[in-house]
Amino acid sequence: MRKKRIFIGSSSEELDLARAAKDILEIDGEFEVTVWNEDIWDKAIFKLNSNYLNDLIKATLQFDFGILIGTQDDKVEVREKEYLQPRDNILFELGLFIGRLGLNNCAFLIDKDIKVLSDIKGISLARFERDKIQTFLNAINQIKSLFKNQVDSGINFFPSSTLAAVYYENFVKPTCLHIIQNNGIVNDDDKLYEDCIIKIIIPERLTADVNSQFQTLKKRFQTKKLTFNYMGRPRHIDVEVFVEDGKLFVVDFPTVLSGINFAISNLLPYDFNSMSSDYENILNREFDRFVYTLNKLALRDGYNDLITVINEKNLK
Repeated sequence: MRKKRIFIGSSSEELDLARAAKDILEIDGEFEVTVWNEDIWDKAIFKLNSNYLNDLIKATLQFDFGILIGTQDDKVEVREKEYLQPRDNILFELGLFIGRLGLNNCAFLIDKDIKVLSDIKGISLARFERDKIQTFLNAINQIKSLFKNQVDSGINFFPSSTLAAVYYENFVKPTCLHIIQNNGIVNDDDKLYEDCIIKIIIPERLTADVNSQFQTLKKRFQTKKLTFNYMGRPRHIDVEVFVEDGKLFVVDFPTVLSGINFAISNLLPYDFNSMSSDYENILNREFDRFVYTLNKLALRDGYNDLITVINEKNLK
């Protein structure tokens, strides 16, 4: 299973805190953590000859969680009173990650002496005292527990969740309804198979022609095409099936996933064309969200026992 990825942002002056937080979060191997200034090329957030804002936006698409560290970096005056607050860029990055990942997937690790602005109250705050290491350890473990207890990264709309919903409504749900209403599926041998499973295969990667990918994949199963009407409407649904040990399997490869490539190619054309490590990270995260949304929708409608979602690399 893919490790969930955490981004840590801080001021330059507080990189020691960011690195200490990374060590704690990675200690049991559940998370992969990247600090904003790491210069290992395939993990670096900010690349040479690249745009700062573009790199930040790309980071919000690669990571599952975000932690921003707020310390006493700048002095501000509010209603004739002076306060210490984090750098403006930290507050900007906090807002950017919250907007992309959602409140539950972001945390603000903040020095206890900092005044919390009214427009950031309500987000996950973990306070610590700069000169008391135990308070910092407690705050990091509090955030770690918060992230570990998230059921999943959640449903979002860039663009995997929307694609999963469309795929579910147009293929998965009608096929499940057909199985339930007809007590199974009649194969081309006129035999009714009551034990049916829809096997949805998620590819390891996407090519420019996902239809050809599916055609190649089908050869591994020796499937046959069946067609049935959907709830009496003038619409036919074509499925690929095979029988094994008395059970009928409907095999499908969601070609709608090509929409993920389309979105990435438009938002991040360089990474798409070069198939960079950033592209791979974003693609894998979107695959995870697609599967998560699909399973949630099936569970909602009570069809979860009729479908199984597997990765292509796990096929025998």
